[in-house]
Amino acid sequence: MASNLYVAPSQTASRKVLVFSVLGLVFFLAAEALLLRSFIRTDTRPPAWDQSIHMEIALDYREALKEGRLADAWYLAPKPGMPPFPPAYHLLLMRAYDSPDPANAALWVNWFYLALLSVSIFGIAWRFRPDETALAAVILFAASPAIQDLLTTQLVDLPMVALAAAAYWALLASDEFLRWVPALVFGVLHAAGMLHKWSFFSYMLPAYFIALRAFRDRRTALIMLVSAALSAALIVPWYSAHIALLPSRLVQASADFAIPVWTPGAWMVYASQASNMIGPIVWLLGTIGLLAPQYRRSREQGWILLAWFAASYVFWTIVPNRQLRFLMPGLVPIAVAFCSTWPKAVTWGTAALQLFCLLNFYGGWVGPVTLNLPFAAPQFFANRPAAKEDWKTEEILRKIDAERDPSLPISNVTLVANDTHFNAPTFHWMQRRLGLEKVRMRGVNRRLSELSDFVLLKDPKVGPAGVISGLPEASAEIRDPKGWFGRAYEEIARWPLPDSNNAILYRQRRGLKKPYAGKFLVYQHYTSGKVVINDLKANFGPWDGAKSVYATMSLKIGRLDVRGLVLDGTDVELVNVGFIPVVKKEREDDWVDIRLLRLERLRIKSLDVGADELRAFLSQRVKGLVVGELSLDKTVRMSGAYNGKPVSAEAGLQLLDAPRRLKIDIMSVRLAGVSVPLSVFREIKELTIPLYPNPETPFAIELPGLTIANGRLTIP
Repeated sequence: MASNLYVAPSQTASRKVLVFSVLGLVFFLAAEALLLRSFIRTDTRPPAWDQSIHMEIALDYREALKEGRLADAWYLAPKPGMPPFPPAYHLLLMRAYDSPDPANAALWVNWFYLALLSVSIFGIAWRFRPDETALAAVILFAASPAIQDLLTTQLVDLPMVALAAAAYWALLASDEFLRWVPALVFGVLHAAGMLHKWSFFSYMLPAYFIALRAFRDRRTALIMLVSAALSAALIVPWYSAHIALLPSRLVQASADFAIPVWTPGAWMVYASQASNMIGPIVWLLGTIGLLAPQYRRSREQGWILLAWFAASYVFWTIVPNRQLRFLMPGLVPIAVAFCSTWPKAVTWGTAALQLFCLLNFYGGWVGPVTLNLPFAAPQFFANRPAAKEDWKTEEILRKIDAERDPSLPISNVTLVANDTHFNAPTFHWMQRRLGLEKVRMRGVNRRLSELSDFVLLKDPKVGPAGVISGLPEASAEIRDPKGWFGRAYEEIARWPLPDSNNAILYRQRRGLKKPYAGKFLVYQHYTSGKVVINDLKANFGPWDGAKSVYATMSLKIGRLDVRGLVLDGTDVELVNVGFIPVVKKEREDDWVDIRLLRLERLRIKSLDVGADELRAFLSQRVKGLVVGELSLDKTVRMSGAYNGKPVSAEAGLQLLDAPRRLKIDIMSVRLAGVSVPLSVFREIKELTIPLYPNPETPFAIELPGLTIANGRLTIP
């Protein structure tokens, strides 16, 4: 009979296990710190794409706060094509600039998030199985190549994983909003996650369901509402200030690398990625454990771990842009379920394998090794050791700064490359870090390098196949010995790169001959891309051979159609303008286009656009907008429909000085009959179009005046 009795372990034994497990956790984190220090001391590669963007955002915050520009820090301008990022991560990251090597110093910020993640996994695992396997759960997940990859990159994703784990630990400890302190901690952690990145809510979907269930009881409802109010009080200020820009930019960003969700293979993308980067054994046995768990304690909460995993997997599979780092905060339950389900021998054997994978990630001794099985191809031993590689980023930028014409306010550089450590964001960040404010890197467009003083080509491989759309064609145009580029630019330097390619720097040729011998040029009809010109008369001023520019060039255009916007009676003068004709190869006197090389000033003497033309242009250019009526009388008033809902708006225009710019002030907006508070548009309600030289238009624009009256917008 005695043999049927269950004898619980003594409290003393439990304390010993806890103490030794905690000591093991401390040893693990200390080992991670040593490995990270070794990585930092060895690795010399510059940050990659998104990593450089985060480093530059942190620098933006640092400079704004250092100079006392609090409004600029609060309404920090987002990077091109990117949504505005919440500030929490970057406010910590900016401390890395106290170091002479901020990119590597930033990785120490990640270590503290790794510590938070490890402690949180330990706490969750101990809740379901209070023994030494809680430490194994930490090792299974935190020692994986996936987490080590995030640890050694300047990204916000490791903080997201850590905060998601910490938030669920607090939620579980609150017994579904029965306990005050952990419930309030959950509210704070939820807010912290949302202030790191907007996507944090996607990992909290089961938590929101639990919050709704809390309404069934008065006590849990009160605790939940106070927790939610605390979280909202921390979140709402920043999100309400950025709501005008955030949704559209998020949709744009999520469409990158789109794979239709209805494609059968889309649902296996993350399974394959997670298996390779977390480890095939951990992935397989962990997901089985989630479906058939054997929790020794808190079994009634086991469904939360499964829901956490499943909701995250479904959500991020639906989102077209599928990268494993986005899903990682939802994969934490795998390690807990693994240790709570499988025998200790299996658990510790796999943990030992993960420790080897940890060391191999930094050592690179083995792998990656792929097993080509009939039903799958699992990969083991993913690694990314530190590398002493000089990608010449700083040297190239300093060379450009030394070679540029100091009389120009800005020197644009067209980058024909998009590789991991040789891309526009990396150069942007390095240029900012070095304080080279007059050197600006830009990407390739349809006209390749127009108004760029320099062109930088990575040859022969411009980058990975999936991210170089248009670049091979641009590279071929540069290397065409009979093309316009060879007549306009000359090679001035080249550098060998670590991947056996070359970086080649071209500069505009100096002492170019006059491109047109006459003083006048007349075109009845001229088309270039989406620009259509009727009745063009050009008058060429004196040629400056030293600068290879016309001192002045006047253009009178009867009708100008720019992307659907029709302008009448346009009269402009170009100051210090240089260009080169694009000709048919068989006839050098037959121009098919031109490429602007230099322009210092654009004087718009006269311009006229009517309300009907502007109405048609807005309906064409703004997706979902149908403009019914548009009036021009002191202000611009518009009414119509946006995505089928009635909309109206009014805006004013005025020219401002110091610096010279055009201000567009949104005065009112009504949508579906409801007046939209202008506070919603606070970040963008006062748009300014710079008329001073900037990277988009590296020349000054002169407007003698601007009038809105009698249904027309005219200059002067």
